[in-house]
Amino acid sequence: MVIKSPKRKFSFGKVVLLGVAFYLLVGLLYYIGALVCYNVRNWEIYGGFSLPPLYVFGIFFDLLLWPVYLRANLVNGFGILHCSLP
Repeated sequence: MVIKSPKRKFSFGKVVLLGVAFYLLVGLLYYIGALVCYNVRNWEIYGGFSLPPLYVFGIFFDLLLWPVYLRANLVNGFGILHCSLP
């Protein structure tokens, strides 16, 4: 008697769902990193932790468009990649 192990089938829907979840997770990490870097850069001006203007409304754009913002940061040489500079 041969015991067959169950085959794992990865459906296309699960792969797409995992891809979307990973994409949004990276966007959330970018959002948090940008917020931290904003506060590091502007710590002396505002005297502590603060939210940039309209930042709360921009969470959807940061979650979805983070590759565009990341490319802009790479091209322009400012932003999240150089957050420790004043």
